[in-house]
Amino acid sequence: MRCDSLDNLSVFAAVVSRRSSPARWLLVCGGLLFAGIQTWAGGLSFDCVELPPLRIKGQIASAHTQGLEVLNDRFYVTARREDVLPKQALLLRVAAGGGDWDVWDITPKDAGNQLSALDHPGGFQSDGRCLWIPLAESKPKGRSIIRAFALSGLVRGRPLQAEREIPVKDHIGAVAVSQNKGLLFGASWDTERVYVWNLAGQLQQTLETSDLAKRGLGLTRDPTSRKGLAVQDWKLVEDQLFASGLRPTAGNAAPSRSQLLIFDQFLDPGFRQRSIILPKPRGIELAREGMAVSGGLVYFLPDDLGKSNRIFCGAGISASK
Repeated sequence: MRCDSLDNLSVFAAVVSRRSSPARWLLVCGGLLFAGIQTWAGGLSFDCVELPPLRIKGQIASAHTQGLEVLNDRFYVTARREDVLPKQALLLRVAAGGGDWDVWDITPKDAGNQLSALDHPGGFQSDGRCLWIPLAESKPKGRSIIRAFALSGLVRGRPLQAEREIPVKDHIGAVAVSQNKGLLFGASWDTERVYVWNLAGQLQQTLETSDLAKRGLGLTRDPTSRKGLAVQDWKLVEDQLFASGLRPTAGNAAPSRSQLLIFDQFLDPGFRQRSIILPKPRGIELAREGMAVSGGLVYFLPDDLGKSNRIFCGAGISASK
């Protein structure tokens, strides 16, 4: 179901893949069909699509959205359930056509088999076989565990078992996974650091102040320090990294704080970067929570989940120049 019309939502940069076949592409979003030529598009237009209410055990529930992934016409969401104590880290799934949400409690247990303080799931991504999800304490520099859950194990009503986990002595708020290079990227609280591991959990590289400043990433509280993008969610697609989040502004009067950064060869000294300042429909910061890139579309889930839910999708983004 489509939300009320969102006319005149556009930004002035979009990338359409040269690798697409055939030369034209067709994208379906919220029942609308978009068609275009392989070139730089004049704008990135958004449509708003309604999602079903979030119900858990038949009751409307409230959950604070964190990350988003789109796979095979299904939306996957990480969120923290806010209407229970202790709070719970959730993995949620719903079909694009509607229906009930599938719900899994993925909060790690402590030594006493009780729910631990790692109740803050983050931005996440699939490597095609597993969902890689960070679970952290809700504080800067807190503990985290990154867990890999096999997609084949996501069966409604059955508890999930992680295939692999990586403990981290820092708050990891978002991860992105490179399928072709076998690498996992983790962004810390406010993206003060970016960690790079292989899929076995061995640390390969850490990017800190100077490296991140060059890439326009990272927010520190010191007014003399860097004020780059604080990543909320990010995705690796082939050799491109799509990072979304909120950028600092001089005040609340700015039209939008939401930004999408697109990096080519993110780890290389000769990386390339493009920046898109996103629209702010009806005052909504699109990049304040989950983001996904799939099939030439970029999706944003900016609001918490509850009785009424919506997702925004934009036509015109794809994985390569």
